[in-house]
Amino acid sequence: MNHRADPTANTAIGSVSREWNQMVRLALCIRQSGNSEWAQRESRRFTGIYKRLLTDPLESLQKKNGPCP
Repeated sequence: MNHRADPTANTAIGSVSREWNQMVRLALCIRQSGNSEWAQRESRRFTGIYKRLLTDPLESLQKKNGPCP
């Protein structure tokens, strides 16, 4: 993460980064789970820019965040 002179921008960028990483971890868990009911319920959270996390190759997601805990 780049540090800027603007503390408000730093806070916003940090929040977005944390949310993105959280959604990547959740996408990994959804795609690797065998529980389809849970996966369908959680996959509704993936709208907008997050939708691609359910279709991107697993290898690219795992490189960024590691395996599903």
